Amino acid sequence: MLLRNLWRAALTAAALTASTRADDANNPTGQSTFISPDNSLAFAFTVPDNGNTDVYFSLRVSTKRSWGAVGLGSDDMPGALFLILYRSKNNRDNVTFSPRLAYGNYEPKYYPDLKFEVLDGTGVKDGYMMFNAVCNEHCRSWPAGGTSKGYIDVSSPNQQAVYALGPKESFSDDEPDANLKMHSEYGTFTIDMKRTQGRADLPVLTEDSVAEGTTLNSHSTGKFDWKAAAHAAFMVFSFMLLLPIGAILIRTEKLAKFHKFNQTFALGLVLGGFAFGILASFHYQRSRGFHSLHQVLGFIVILLMFVQLAMGILHHLKWRKTKKPTTFGKIHLWNGRIVMTLGAVNGYIGFGFALDRRYALIVLGIVFFLVMCTLGYIVWAAKRQMPRRQQGPSGFEGLNHSYQQQQQPEPWRSTGYTATVTAAPSYPHDPPPGYEAPSAQIGLQNVTPWRGATPGRGSYEDEPLNLGSSQKPREFT
Repeated sequence: MLLRNLWRAALTAAALTASTRADDANNPTGQSTFISPDNSLAFAFTVPDNGNTDVYFSLRVSTKRSWGAVGLGSDDMPGALFLILYRSKNNRDNVTFSPRLAYGNYEPKYYPDLKFEVLDGTGVKDGYMMFNAVCNEHCRSWPAGGTSKGYIDVSSPNQQAVYALGPKESFSDDEPDANLKMHSEYGTFTIDMKRTQGRADLPVLTEDSVAEGTTLNSHSTGKFDWKAAAHAAFMVFSFMLLLPIGAILIRTEKLAKFHKFNQTFALGLVLGGFAFGILASFHYQRSRGFHSLHQVLGFIVILLMFVQLAMGILHHLKWRKTKKPTTFGKIHLWNGRIVMTLGAVNGYIGFGFALDRRYALIVLGIVFFLVMCTLGYIVWAAKRQMPRRQQGPSGFEGLNHSYQQQQQPEPWRSTGYTATVTAAPSYPHDPPPGYEAPSAQIGLQNVTPWRGATPGRGSYEDEPLNLGSSQKPREFT
């Protein structure tokens, strides 16, 4: 019995020893390992103790994320060296590594002076992007942009670092300075540099690795660029809905008075969206210089909208005095068409500029719908205003019923002679009040004034009317 118990204890000790060795194989000493809370990002770091400036690291990012990054030397973006990883575009089984420097709370700028050598194991495998490398220059110190940071303290037990993850969407590019979207998750952690110092070899990073030598201090999720979202929402709502509605209101007699209120409200939203666009532009390298096509067209559209407002006011003031069309009104009309066209085109360009091409297709569909509605309205209005064409003698086709041919004059229009009538305006069939048929005699006939009625007569049909001394002319033809 005693021997049996000793044998079981030996087997248990052997199993524990094997397990410990396995754990050491996945988490060896001489390196520090960081794992994000949802395992979307992992980072292993080794600083050789051979006296040179080399740094070995492994960076792993889930393919569900558009990009992932680790920032060294700071607990905030300014002054940090970012090691960014995203998928290659030409080779989907490969990755693109992008070293960048952050000088503020905006997209870091590509840093081409970092010298590194790619090691085995780099690529895309099992749902993860993997990058293994040894950095030879500028990994322990780098330009800090006027901050007091810009280096790694290899003797610090709490070296500051940050991490960031892009949105959960597909993204790929082969350029190391590719444009990136704002991170949707970020956090801070510290590295025990004493544990990190060890052999000059690539750190181990597997699916069984755990966080060792690092401590997560904070993390935040659900982040997005709300300024860019507000800019897009305000502009699309104004140019795709409000401005077209205003163009329809002015052509509707009962609703024309609401045109100015609708367009003023649309102008206010456009200016609000313009302000949000300016603020969002400072977050990205591609927009900080304000020289992109989308931004230039945006400035032009804003200028034309102020021209539109001025022309509308001047036209209204002059029209109130003259009640006639004005040159200001024509400029207002055509400038409005140009503004809506440029606004729609710039919206399509803007979504591509913001790396949201799927929304650009939605804008294109809305524009196509509005164009079809506009064409339908033009055709309907043209048919509605088209005069009723009626067949008539040569030279009178297309005239409406007010000028139709009179083949037989009305009986009360008959005269003592016949004449050929080619075309004449129509008149009511009944004679006008007080009209008397023409006499065959040419000239005027004196009217004998009525002096009074003969006693005993009960009818005045044979007596003339008593009109005093005036005479009543008769019409003759």
